[in-house]
Amino acid sequence: MLQEERVKAAVTAIEACCGHCACCSPDCPVFIARRAMEGLLYDMETAADHEMREDDSL
Repeated sequence: MLQEERVKAAVTAIEACCGHCACCSPDCPVFIARRAMEGLLYDMETAADHEMREDDSL
């Protein structure tokens, strides 16, 4: 859970760096970082959910 909180804080920090350009480009380092961290957060939440379901089925 601590890791998820840190990743959420990182996503928030990345959002603060975003200049909210009129046209967001996939070449933008902020876009790349945000996308990577959101993907990591999704994977962590999915893994935690899967782990809880396994524990419930036992």
